[in-house]
Amino acid sequence: MLGPLDFGIVEKDELDRDIDKLRNILQDSIKELEKSGDGEQLIKDVKELLLAETPSERTPEFMEKFIEKVSSLSNESALRISRTLSHCLNLANVAEQTHLIRSVKNLESEEEGVLKFSCEDIFKQLIEAGVEPDRIYKALTEQSIELVLTAHPTQMMRRTLITKNNHIGEALEGLSNKSQSSRDRKDWEDQLRREISGSWLTDEIRRNKPTPLEEAQGGFSILEQNLWRTLPKFMKVLDRTCFKYTGKNLPLGFTNIKFGSWMGGDRDGNDNVNSKVTKQVSYFSRWIAASLFYKEIDALLFELSMVRMTPELAEAALKAQERRNTNRPKPVLTLYKEFGGGSGIPEREGYRILLAEMRDKMLLTKKHYEDLIGGQTPPPDHDDDDIYHTAKQVLDPLLLCYDSLISVGAIDVANGRLIDVIRQLNCFGLTLSKLDIRQESTRHSEVLDAITNYLGIGSYLSWNEKERQEFLIRELESKRPLVPKDLPCNARVQEVLDTFRMAAELPAESLGAYVISMCQNPSDILAVELLQKESGNKFPQRVAPLFEMIDDLERAPQTMEQLYSIKWYKDRINGSQEIMLGYSDSSKDSGRLTSSWSLYKAQEILTKLSDKHGVKLTLFHGRGGTIGRGGAPTYLAIQSQPGGSINGRLRVTEQGEMITAHYGQPGVAFRSIEVYTTATLQQTLLPPPPPSDHWREIMDELSSVSGKKYRSIVRGNENFVRYFRASTPERELSHLNIGSRPQKRNVSGGIESLRAIPWIFAFTQTRLILPAWLGVAEALEAAKEKGYTNDLKEMYKSWPYFQTTIDLIEMVLMKADPLIAARYNDLLVPFELQSLGKEMIGLLNKTVSSILSLTNHSTLQQDNKLLQHFIAIRRSYLDPLNYIQAEVLRRLRSNHVEAQNPILVDILIISINGLAAGLRNTG
Repeated sequence: MLGPLDFGIVEKDELDRDIDKLRNILQDSIKELEKSGDGEQLIKDVKELLLAETPSERTPEFMEKFIEKVSSLSNESALRISRTLSHCLNLANVAEQTHLIRSVKNLESEEEGVLKFSCEDIFKQLIEAGVEPDRIYKALTEQSIELVLTAHPTQMMRRTLITKNNHIGEALEGLSNKSQSSRDRKDWEDQLRREISGSWLTDEIRRNKPTPLEEAQGGFSILEQNLWRTLPKFMKVLDRTCFKYTGKNLPLGFTNIKFGSWMGGDRDGNDNVNSKVTKQVSYFSRWIAASLFYKEIDALLFELSMVRMTPELAEAALKAQERRNTNRPKPVLTLYKEFGGGSGIPEREGYRILLAEMRDKMLLTKKHYEDLIGGQTPPPDHDDDDIYHTAKQVLDPLLLCYDSLISVGAIDVANGRLIDVIRQLNCFGLTLSKLDIRQESTRHSEVLDAITNYLGIGSYLSWNEKERQEFLIRELESKRPLVPKDLPCNARVQEVLDTFRMAAELPAESLGAYVISMCQNPSDILAVELLQKESGNKFPQRVAPLFEMIDDLERAPQTMEQLYSIKWYKDRINGSQEIMLGYSDSSKDSGRLTSSWSLYKAQEILTKLSDKHGVKLTLFHGRGGTIGRGGAPTYLAIQSQPGGSINGRLRVTEQGEMITAHYGQPGVAFRSIEVYTTATLQQTLLPPPPPSDHWREIMDELSSVSGKKYRSIVRGNENFVRYFRASTPERELSHLNIGSRPQKRNVSGGIESLRAIPWIFAFTQTRLILPAWLGVAEALEAAKEKGYTNDLKEMYKSWPYFQTTIDLIEMVLMKADPLIAARYNDLLVPFELQSLGKEMIGLLNKTVSSILSLTNHSTLQQDNKLLQHFIAIRRSYLDPLNYIQAEVLRRLRSNHVEAQNPILVDILIISINGLAAGLRNTG
């Protein structure tokens, strides 16, 4: 979660002026677009429902009259008012994001200005801290960060509206340029009005559930439109800063950032993702990559017109020319001419001759994947040499061009577009983003059980862990096949087998990790390795166990210790291991505080264990956007990890709405990858010291008390599930169509079967946000009773992990609202359960008091004036939307109203969208 902290300071007056400007344009648009004066009345109705920003001004008498107004709204009026409030909140977000980007540019343009967490800032800090330049250079060039875009369904806004918001932000940014002409200003003003009017006339509701392929297309659009250009720009800045402080340029083509994806590969609990979908997504990503590289090579072809070259390049060009002139029946020359090329390149222009052949071949590669996407098989005379399969095939001739240009003195030319393309190849490869496959561990066990039963050697599912491991290792070491081609099995087993066979058939470099969710034992990892072997995969995926529940996290070291002790496995991983840590389910399991501490300890132990066995460990952090799912401002999230656990290697998920928030605009995308780079570099070279044994004892106590309190309510109170479903819009979330994945793993189950996203999402909507703080007050109170008050304050002051944990809880509490949560309780919860709701609201107030006492703050986030300002701007629009939503839920659930009343459903969806935008979090 990228926050204001990651950007620096913004001028509040300018922000307020821009928000007012956008809202005034919206009002004007509504007045013009709504028929016969209805627009004027709508604006009046909205203004009458706006609430004071300061809760203390909302007296009981005032709120009583306000609630009467909301209750008396017709469905039609509630719909129109909700739309207006939602649009206002979206426009506020656009203005804020634009100003955050502008604050970065303004500070960078100042002669003495150094942006916090920028490359300049962190390199300077490292040098001042006494870190030798050679150590900085080594740490940077060994750095590996992979950002994995997931299809987790938390992006509420339609892509159409996201695009319009980007255009609004672009116009705002254009208007901030003081040096432009009045004509240009008028163009930007017109664009603002056009896009805001267009947004008002656009249906903000996603009417159909997206397919996995459509989810993937959304992720690819971010990569193609923003990150493709941003990455080489960032690498130039990083290279200049590196040279300034270490005296060395980055290695040729080096990129510390790569991108992965789960879109079209995450089949955990989602039967809509199958082997055919994964294959299509993989082909689609290669088609986009080929299209992008075709354009880049085409541009290079016309840019590199030089005639001076090395003998090596001249020889390569001569061979390329000979290949072009052969009579082999290839469509290269035909396609080249058809797409605007020609054969009249002078022989002296060796760069162009070489690049012309590359461009033709990339065009054929693009066409090849177009055919595969369309279901066409390659023609009988198809020659694999006609297309590119690996990034190295493209990289080698580009490096030859680069070396030649450097040799003849054209250094500036070499370090222009050419080095950008080389870096894009090293970052994106020919796949744009490598696709992970994720599947739940029991699905693999089912496959192996079907195999062992068919072969008559027993039931795999009935074997204990020792028996399973012995069988798996024996088969992994065996040279004979195990799985018969005609294995009789059910559809579930067949789909898993089809997935492994499909993965074996995909081009090399298409796939990333194979992630095993709900991983509990060594056999869960070995099972995947065996199924990869049996599928005939010549380039098997690395296997990453995902430890997510508290018990799994505690068993993780034992599981990995056993694996590292198996010779076959140690040889297989070749000194490198990836382990994924689940933030969402561990938090849902035992609460935020217990989850956080369990994850911290697991990272420490797994890091030491891997070091002991000589294994280079990469921890894959499965963070969500909200605090309750591990979300945090990027810099704080990285700095608060245990020292030594990152060590230059980081893999992290970017989920749902956070993909747009972090990478939806080029300026934000640049800042996001910059902060990932600098925070990782600083954490690697200046890691935080380990906590003292006494602090660990206190954290163990806090975790124990917090977890017990959380579970006593969420799992121990027999009425809690009923209360949760009555007090929140959890039951109605199925109307949202925000993802291809089902809302529950098990449709008939309770809290344990509910996915972490709707669990957090529903409580966030009601402003109770219970999963992020439940159990914290009791933990802090118990610690104080044991005389740990001064210790807690010292921990908060001096321990990055503890400070970040408390600050994030405080941030969540700032977004919570007990008065609004009480309205949902009064209006929606059956009378016999309302006392439970009042207890939860009482615990919320108690938690606020406990946190303020620990931080010595008089108000929540007292020192974060920027965040306070952001939230204050939203309150007058957010809060009435909450009251309307509660009323709409009452009407939807009323015995006197048709449950699927389309107007009420639309109001509910719009209110959910607006609240998600205003709170800047969904799941």
